[in-house]
Amino acid sequence: MAAKFFISRLSLRSTLIICITAIILIVIMFLMAAAYAQAYSVTVRQNQEQARFTEMYLEESLLLADRGLKLYDSALDSRMEEAFAGYLSVYEESGGDISRIDLLTLHDSLDRGFSGQLDLYIIDESGIIVASTVPSVMYLDFRNYPDFYRSITRIREGDAFVADRVVRSVVNTTEGTVSGQLRKFAYMPTPDHRYLLELGLVMEGFESQRSELSYVEVTRRIQEMNPAIDLIRIFDVNGNLLLERGVNPHTGVNQTLLADIFATGNDVEIIDPAQRRIVRYVFIDLREASTASDMSLVAEITYTLEPLHRALALVLFYYTLIGVIAVVMGIAMAYFIARFLATPIAEILEDVEQIAKGDLDHTIRSMPNPEFGNLEESINLMIGKIRTFSREIEREKAEIRIAAEIQRTFLPRSEPDFEKFEIAARNMPAQEVGGDFYDFIPLDDRTLGVVIADVAGKGIPAALFMALSRSILRAIATADREVEETIEESNELITADAAAGMFVTLFYCTLDHETGDVAYVNAGHNPPLHYSSRENSLHTLIPTGMAMGVIPENTYAVGHLTLAAGDVLVLYTDGVTEAFNLNEEEFGEGRLMDLVIAARSRGAREILDAIFTQVSGFIGDATQSDDITVVVIKCRK
Repeated sequence: MAAKFFISRLSLRSTLIICITAIILIVIMFLMAAAYAQAYSVTVRQNQEQARFTEMYLEESLLLADRGLKLYDSALDSRMEEAFAGYLSVYEESGGDISRIDLLTLHDSLDRGFSGQLDLYIIDESGIIVASTVPSVMYLDFRNYPDFYRSITRIREGDAFVADRVVRSVVNTTEGTVSGQLRKFAYMPTPDHRYLLELGLVMEGFESQRSELSYVEVTRRIQEMNPAIDLIRIFDVNGNLLLERGVNPHTGVNQTLLADIFATGNDVEIIDPAQRRIVRYVFIDLREASTASDMSLVAEITYTLEPLHRALALVLFYYTLIGVIAVVMGIAMAYFIARFLATPIAEILEDVEQIAKGDLDHTIRSMPNPEFGNLEESINLMIGKIRTFSREIEREKAEIRIAAEIQRTFLPRSEPDFEKFEIAARNMPAQEVGGDFYDFIPLDDRTLGVVIADVAGKGIPAALFMALSRSILRAIATADREVEETIEESNELITADAAAGMFVTLFYCTLDHETGDVAYVNAGHNPPLHYSSRENSLHTLIPTGMAMGVIPENTYAVGHLTLAAGDVLVLYTDGVTEAFNLNEEEFGEGRLMDLVIAARSRGAREILDAIFTQVSGFIGDATQSDDITVVVIKCRK
């Protein structure tokens, strides 16, 4: 409602500008929202695809690096296999009793063929190191490493030499962590399969050369490819950190999560909205049935969301800028369109305003386009018809004014005034002419005929029928006939001349102003009110016959009453009791009766004024729906 009120107070140009601008804004906002949503989706999808490509490339690169390391690791396989010949020879000489084997002497003889440090181990059926040249790992139980224990058991039960990869060794039996030196291990089962003989070789080049061959260059290239990567870390199956590269190298290691990933082989993604980052754990399966150690890796990649947010912010900025430019252009276009449409209309309004002031000879100026040209022609044609109708209306108004003046001449110019009686009357038509009338007819020196009537309908037809009825009644009444004869003969003449649907309700009485005797006929009219001062009560004079002009040869009964000192007789038409206010409430007979009782002690003129004042106040701003006529007769005390 408020928006409607606001718009209704604007000019047409302002309204057009606002409406067109609103439409443009809605369309642009919808299009921009849809375009941004699509750009947002594309940007996020591209970011996700880049991450998937990065991980795929990392996995392929690590697989290639592992193949290179495998070639590097296998370079010592043949020499270690040759060394096992002397190892098995000593075992066979001991008859399978390892307590008779001098590992230190054997170590000195085998170590000469290697540039690094060669260590010897003997593992029993329980997976426990029962003899070794490395005292710190004596009695190490490989059952604590189930996957590795299954591998060495398979080798021990076989007949072939198995070369392992270069892997981390256990530090010592106490700690049990696989984070010691890099060693090249090889295995040979004893002929009786009771023991597994093991050689471990430590060389100075393992750390540096493997690092160069492995992952550093791979991670560097990946970070260059994807600037959203903050950190890359690579872990082996024992949770050892093989490589760490990035801007935040001091992040803790979740060993439990790593163990779960190695156990299940599933990738894991962790989203951290607070830090605006995503951490991806990618499992790289490097397991081989031919080796004892599992070379699988987990790559931890930490992506920062800052580049994505910057890209989205930039997209939003550009779309907002485009939207603002489109809105400004739309407002400018709306202004010119509104001006183009409103200017001819404003000119038409100026011309119409001049015509409205009474200059009917003024014409609408020429318009620039066909639509307004048609409007111009239509308005000029309408003005021509208005001129014609105005002349006709003025003529009809003049005729109505003349009819009203003539009708007013039918009403008595003054009320009779007798020594014993005071009479007051008033007529207020709902239109310029009406169908109500009242009359005072002198019958002889002491008798007065009083009539009040209401013709069906309003306007000119009712006024003409009223004039006919009054003339007939006055002509017959002055012939000195009885009350009922006057009404019956008048009914015959009125019925003969009445058009279809026309009739008149009438109250006619004769008043002897010497004695106060009243003889009356009520022909379907509103019952007059008689206040008797002697009885201190109010009575109604009910109809004694039906309305006139309906049925010919109708008969009417005559009523009689005597007006004594202080008595009041109020005659009225239905315009009094059927007056309505703005709430559609009717004035009604009850209010009129209460008013007559309250004003009974006043004079006839004062009672009349009180009735019209209260009825007018009751109606208020509502339209008067019917003619109002009242006659008051008061018997003086």
